[in-house]
Amino acid sequence: MKRFIHIPKNAGTSIRSWVSPMDYNDTKEELPEYIKSIGMDKHLPHSKLKPNSMFDSQFAVVRNPWARMVSLYHDKQHPHTKTMSFLTFISHLDHFTYEGHWWCNPPHKCFAQQLDWISINSKPMIDVLPFNNLQENLSEYLGHQVFLEHLNRGELFTNYKSFYNDYSKLKVANHFAKDIEHFGFTFETEASRNVYRA
Repeated sequence: MKRFIHIPKNAGTSIRSWVSPMDYNDTKEELPEYIKSIGMDKHLPHSKLKPNSMFDSQFAVVRNPWARMVSLYHDKQHPHTKTMSFLTFISHLDHFTYEGHWWCNPPHKCFAQQLDWISINSKPMIDVLPFNNLQENLSEYLGHQVFLEHLNRGELFTNYKSFYNDYSKLKVANHFAKDIEHFGFTFETEASRNVYRA
């Protein structure tokens, strides 16, 4: 069974029923009981896994960072974004934390490079699928047909590009520079290199 590293806001809720996701049993760190009870132990970077779990066949999905930030902004679980403009939200990328939301804060920070979720000492350790054509790619990767529902979407389905001005576009580009370089993201496109394709 393929093991799944669930990077926040990358279609993980839709994928989890088709794979064997990581949870607190796989981590080398003891997690608070309330984290286990509400199911937020699902967001575990590869570097936080027990050695025996690291040897399982694993994969993750990576997403255009500009689109991903709009999805995070509209995430219904985070009331902070309700009274904050998108521009303000983006301006806090370097130091933003969510009170009470363990998975968004260090060391499991949702504003970290996606590359950091799949790497040890900056070296990618697992397979990576791109966010686009995900059902086709995932079906081929798993070796059987999957049908992905759009679960846990953000509140709005507006084109993410419309949220940006020159400042916020550059802010995201600078913050996620490692991801953009490694995966070949552009503002308009998903990952173009170092990913699995059917």
